[in-house]
Amino acid sequence: MKSKILNFIVLFIFPFSVFSQSLLEKLESIEPDSSQYVMATFKGTRISIGHSIETRKKNTLEVSFMSRYWNVPQETSNSFIADRMCTRFGADYGISDNFTIGLGVGAPNGIIDGYLKYRIIQQKIDNTGIPFGVTFMQSSTYRTRSIIGIEARNSFYEKLAFTSQILIARKFSRKFSFQIAPTFVHRTSSNFSIDDHNHFAIGFSPRYKLGHHVSLVSEYYYVANPLKSVKTYGAFALGVNWEVSKLLLQFKMTNNQIFNEEGFITQTIKNFNTRDGNFFFGFHATYHIQL
Repeated sequence: MKSKILNFIVLFIFPFSVFSQSLLEKLESIEPDSSQYVMATFKGTRISIGHSIETRKKNTLEVSFMSRYWNVPQETSNSFIADRMCTRFGADYGISDNFTIGLGVGAPNGIIDGYLKYRIIQQKIDNTGIPFGVTFMQSSTYRTRSIIGIEARNSFYEKLAFTSQILIARKFSRKFSFQIAPTFVHRTSSNFSIDDHNHFAIGFSPRYKLGHHVSLVSEYYYVANPLKSVKTYGAFALGVNWEVSKLLLQFKMTNNQIFNEEGFITQTIKNFNTRDGNFFFGFHATYHIQL
């Protein structure tokens, strides 16, 4: 009787065992979609002076403070760190993981700026897709003060400027990332007829991770058709980014005091050196809040 019962159990379980094993083999033969996207090509939405490929996560509010300090040869006051300083306060918001908008205001130049960024392509870890990421950035500025300079700045329209960028970046390794930024700048006015209103430029931006929370960054912008009425140089920056939880601190040395793309790309009139009036120290603090 025991032998018959044992044979019955074996005959009853064996077909299900074979079926289960066959089903498991089929499931294992199907490769799941394990594609993962590269994260943190750059730590912030800005590399140093210019935008990075990164966008803010959905419902994330980013509050930022930027400042520049420099000396003027004719002044010896050094009232606060340096003879002169300028600042910018900004707020950015993630509409979605791929779409970010931002608004900022500068002092004492009175420049109001806004931008939008949309991530078109994201780099994958396994390189099954396109081996780099692409983000489109569109910004505009309005100068509230009628300062005599490159632009006419008389009417509302003459105080506007627009910048379009295609940000292309690749994270080559855990430590090294590199970005190029083909750029088009349109200024609506000029005080000099010999100056173009449209400018074409390209930016180069490497990042190297020094430690767990510290990275070295740099930026350089080459302008194909610079201004003719005044001598200009390519915007350059060298800095260190320090990440502390939700706070990102950026320290930089640069050759311009302008925060907006259309300004520092086309109107950098200082060369990068430590002589008075040519060297600018920058500080940028960014804090993001998940709403």
